[in-house]
Amino acid sequence: MDAPLKDIRVLEVAKALAGPQVGMLLADMGAEVIKIEVPRIGDECRYWSPQIKGIGTFFLAFNRNKKSITLNLKSKKGTEVFYELAKKSDVVIENNRVGMMDKLGIGYSTLKKIKPDIVFTSVTGFGQTGPYAPLPAYEIIAQAMGGMMDLTGFPDGPPVRTGPGLGDIIAALYALYGTMVALYHREKTGEGQYVDASIFDSVAASLENVITNFDLLGLIAKRIGSRVRTIAPYNCYHAKDGYVVIAVGNDEQWKKLTIAIGRKELAESPEFGANPKRVENVRELDGILQAWLERRTVEESVQILREADVPSAPVYSIDQMVKDPQFAERKLTQKVSYEGLDPFNVIGVLPKLSLSPGGIHSNPPKLGEHNDEIYGRLLGYSNEEIRTFQREGII
Repeated sequence: MDAPLKDIRVLEVAKALAGPQVGMLLADMGAEVIKIEVPRIGDECRYWSPQIKGIGTFFLAFNRNKKSITLNLKSKKGTEVFYELAKKSDVVIENNRVGMMDKLGIGYSTLKKIKPDIVFTSVTGFGQTGPYAPLPAYEIIAQAMGGMMDLTGFPDGPPVRTGPGLGDIIAALYALYGTMVALYHREKTGEGQYVDASIFDSVAASLENVITNFDLLGLIAKRIGSRVRTIAPYNCYHAKDGYVVIAVGNDEQWKKLTIAIGRKELAESPEFGANPKRVENVRELDGILQAWLERRTVEESVQILREADVPSAPVYSIDQMVKDPQFAERKLTQKVSYEGLDPFNVIGVLPKLSLSPGGIHSNPPKLGEHNDEIYGRLLGYSNEEIRTFQREGII
């Protein structure tokens, strides 16, 4: 069986990244995900730049395997229709501002009366509680207040947001984890529940051991570029034609590195022989490695280091990454399409399960593409009733 969630139906009342990624990951494993969009407008990221032929690539990247319907949730009839959908569904995913779903009459407190075993997953900036819960919060705000930005960048530079929106991505994974645990709990007990996922919480949870270090030792972690605080050498270095990372995790790897760079004497030196001393003298150590690397190309450097069994890698640009044989061997992309576009790559289904791997079975949907199917097949409305809904602006 390659669709382990095929009996799960999900209503996605979400936009942009964090909520829709949860829906996409469930859909990849076979769940029927019905994306509910505002009539004539849809998910706002349909129009984000960059676009191709009027559709935003951001939407194309995170909405495969879904069915799109339009529904005016601000109308009385729209709310009633949503209730009908909820009765036939297992999960609701939403990433609106705190209180918005309740204001629309479709919050968890209402839906659990209609469908007691519903799993209701919210992904918000600060979660449902606390003084900041009502505030609008994009991913960069969570990175700023969650400690991630202050740890990213170089000591003499400003805090830096991570290149991709890691706050949204991490929050989506926590929300997915919570949703799956809630479904497992429901399977055992018959009870639905509320899943409260926060981007701020998720960013704070991603900071390795910095909170424990602060609590036990009073240490306040600061940004140190690409290094880590407890291991050396572990950094990014400049070769003749690009960048190379070297990650030496123990003294045995350090000995191999000293042989590879022709500096065997460093393996037993008092300044560099043991990892604590290498950390203490990391600036001098990085200078030695930088001097060796800057005389060689990236390819030459990595070849020498890998032959010596030293963990190392080139720093790839996107075009280099997608051409790498490891990327190809792992089959990390799959083709989808969209009306008017040639087939294009999106990231494939992860992780790779041996017996139930899931898959990509449908393209990102056009706005309202599945109105007739969902309102007709699932809810039993006639064609005439559906056309009436359209005329009245309900769909």
